[in-house]
Amino acid sequence: AIQGKFPDLPTADSLEAVLADSHLDAVIIVTPPATHFSLAKRALAAGKHVWVEKPLALHLEEGRELVELARAKRTVLFVDHTFLYDPAVTMIREMIRSGELGEIYHVFLQRLNLGRIKRDSNVWWNSAPHDASIILHLLSSQPASVSLHGYRYLQPNLEDLSVAVIEMADKTSAFVYHNWLYPESTAKLTVIGSKRSLVYEGKFEKRSIRVHEYQVENSQLAKPFREELPTTIPSKMLAAREITGFKDQEPLVGAVKDFLESILVGRAPLSSGNFALQVLAILEAGERSLRANGTREIVET
Repeated sequence: AIQGKFPDLPTADSLEAVLADSHLDAVIIVTPPATHFSLAKRALAAGKHVWVEKPLALHLEEGRELVELARAKRTVLFVDHTFLYDPAVTMIREMIRSGELGEIYHVFLQRLNLGRIKRDSNVWWNSAPHDASIILHLLSSQPASVSLHGYRYLQPNLEDLSVAVIEMADKTSAFVYHNWLYPESTAKLTVIGSKRSLVYEGKFEKRSIRVHEYQVENSQLAKPFREELPTTIPSKMLAAREITGFKDQEPLVGAVKDFLESILVGRAPLSSGNFALQVLAILEAGERSLRANGTREIVET
């Protein structure tokens, strides 16, 4: 079928033929998540540089094995956490690191849509790799624990809705909401800081960043509560402004560029195997929590 559509494109009918081709330096694995580990392991063992779609594997130990194999073979292991290359996410990261938003209290991530309902893996393993990578990229603190609740409405063995609470070591909180049955399509990130808050819409056709100025009457917060004092603390929104300058840049272009340069220069990419292990640790902790009815599970380091 591929040869019929693209007659000039070389094809092969087996992985063995691909791995045996000495003219091929790199292999890109775009297959169901359950096959990532076995296929990446074979490609790395053959001495190929490997780009693998997220997640790196379905078990942390498998991910560690791939990272060690890539190190032993001196090959590049790249995992497609595309949002690390989103210029908008890069801008937000710089704003956080520069202190423009103040101390970060909370982040809220939503990846919602009605459409691409998977049959081989649940909504957590399909959507959380994106959000876990964003959390790790934006926040300087490491994740400490995950509590995940999931719900099955369409299929008896796969969750199509999940809600996670991720606690960072510095007590920053992250809420992550995924839903395959939502009436609107959105990939939204909200960051709440002590100085300002920010809302980012990540769907490419409607990408936007809006920064909100707000004010809380801090003078009341330092006082012990007494009945004669007001029972509410005054707060209000002051202004909002749009951040521009990133909409025409495609994140996948940056990802491909980093992968190729890592091979040519011999350096680790931003979305390296080691980074993917941190993402996988969050995913696995979430899976353990889900199977234990939402208990708080520690993220392995």
